[in-house]
Amino acid sequence: MTELQKTEFELLRQALKICEELDIKCYLICGTALGAVKYNGFIPWDDDIDIGMYRKDYELFCREAPGRLKSPFFLQNYKTDPSYPLIFSKLRNSRTTYIEDSIKTLNINHGVYIDIFPLDLYPCGKASQILLEVRKWYYTHLLATVYDTKRRLPGEMIKRFNLIIGVHKRIPKIIRKYEKMLSKYRDTDSHTVCNHGNWQGRLEYSAKEQYGNGFSLTFEGAQAIVPEQYDAYLTQKYGDWRAELPKEEQVGHHYYAVMDLERPYTDYTEVISEQKIRVRKVPKTK
Repeated sequence: MTELQKTEFELLRQALKICEELDIKCYLICGTALGAVKYNGFIPWDDDIDIGMYRKDYELFCREAPGRLKSPFFLQNYKTDPSYPLIFSKLRNSRTTYIEDSIKTLNINHGVYIDIFPLDLYPCGKASQILLEVRKWYYTHLLATVYDTKRRLPGEMIKRFNLIIGVHKRIPKIIRKYEKMLSKYRDTDSHTVCNHGNWQGRLEYSAKEQYGNGFSLTFEGAQAIVPEQYDAYLTQKYGDWRAELPKEEQVGHHYYAVMDLERPYTDYTEVISEQKIRVRKVPKTK
């Protein structure tokens, strides 16, 4: 493991421990599931960990974890960190620094993290599905307002308009409404499970049977589960997942302004306002 992966692995161990205490089924998903199946651990060049829980378990985890975690571990979501702009949670190590380019101006915890995604059911009716997708598009553009990235037209125009009307000051309220909309299908007979928080869109809409009860294996020596029908799950997301990627594609997909596994992110940030920070340079330790 790289030093970054070691730090992330300790975060995974913390999450799995709490899930075991609460009797929560926690799946390794996305590239973490691929790494677990193919390498019994991290994909060698990977730079993150993704786990998923059904919405009911996710809500239980979010209620209970803050009281069970000890410093420097911090469960981050819109309830615990009001300027945080995502519809899923992160478990952070507050004594480290991982300031990503796209959110480097946000006044939030910027420690090394793992992603914790809620898994929701998809509506059964076609009309309800179309309405959900339209609303997802709307909320995605609202939340994109706070990202420190340039967008193509008309996305950049929408972003500037949203800044003018103060969308960036209402992030918790927006996410609360968005989350309520995504989670309202939990009692349906749907056979589709969605990870709405990940960036791969409909590739994250899986047959419920794919997740099932999970398939047990080890990830860097820790016991964990991946989706039960992992072959179907990984094939849907990655195609021929058994094939090796070309060397030029064997890279991580997160881009950071600052990474420091020895210093807390607060050493690199200066608070400008309730929502904004400035990244500053820190002199090297002699």
